[in-house]
Amino acid sequence: MIDGLKADFGIKYLCGKLAVSESGYHARRSRPLSDRHRWRWELTARVLGAFVASGRADGYRKIAATLTADGFRINPKTVLRVMRDLGIMPLAARAAYRKAAARARRSPDPDDLLERRFQESIEPGTVLVGDITYVATSEGWLYLATVIDLATRMVLGWATSKRQTAELVVTAMNRARASGHVRAGTIFHSDHGTQYRSKRFASFCARHSIRRSMGKNFQCWDNAIAESFFSKIKNERLRWLRLTSRRHATREISNYIRYFNTRRRHQALGYATPAETMQQLTQPAATAA
Repeated sequence: MIDGLKADFGIKYLCGKLAVSESGYHARRSRPLSDRHRWRWELTARVLGAFVASGRADGYRKIAATLTADGFRINPKTVLRVMRDLGIMPLAARAAYRKAAARARRSPDPDDLLERRFQESIEPGTVLVGDITYVATSEGWLYLATVIDLATRMVLGWATSKRQTAELVVTAMNRARASGHVRAGTIFHSDHGTQYRSKRFASFCARHSIRRSMGKNFQCWDNAIAESFFSKIKNERLRWLRLTSRRHATREISNYIRYFNTRRRHQALGYATPAETMQQLTQPAATAA
């Protein structure tokens, strides 16, 4: 068997999987095998041969079907045991296994602290929402990350980059904090994007007493406010422009956010602007102080 497969796997690998020494393999070539050992070695050789012939893509069921079609009837579970002994699995299954192992190693995602309570009366700076979208330019994609105050709908922080990275969302949150409207212990709600699940962003939020919150997977309505802003900026500004560069797009985004915060009136705010709402909701606190 080793002679037939050594070109594909190598003598050292095959001897290791079959629990025989290389010297034992060379010595045994000159000795006859028992019927039981001969059958086991033939089975292993056929399984390995069928696996290699499939481009290392077939699982134990398909390999059992292949061997049966060739006149070597075998139970699929027996093939599975042989493959496990050899430590081989289909490439797709190997990739899936690695992804599952990576998911098991990572820290659990934050709970949903918001639960779609978008209309409840809340104080500015206590609940923030954010997301990432992409904008087409002549230079390629530009990614935009936002941090929006739920009480006033004001865009407190934003950032753009040609790549989706953890640094993109950290920069947006840092700019939100620089606005002076983010309170200690605030909730930041997002989707399950890798940037928001990254250790870099989690560490940043922990240092600045920001509690992370995430909705359910594949439920865009769990972050509807952030999605709504992206719809507005694209439909009201970016869709009608030919953005010649990422710098051009960033400039237009900046201009729109300034307009959005200070001049655009929102039905949800009683047709006030985010800036007016922020002033109205924070003025009593400022006066009392």
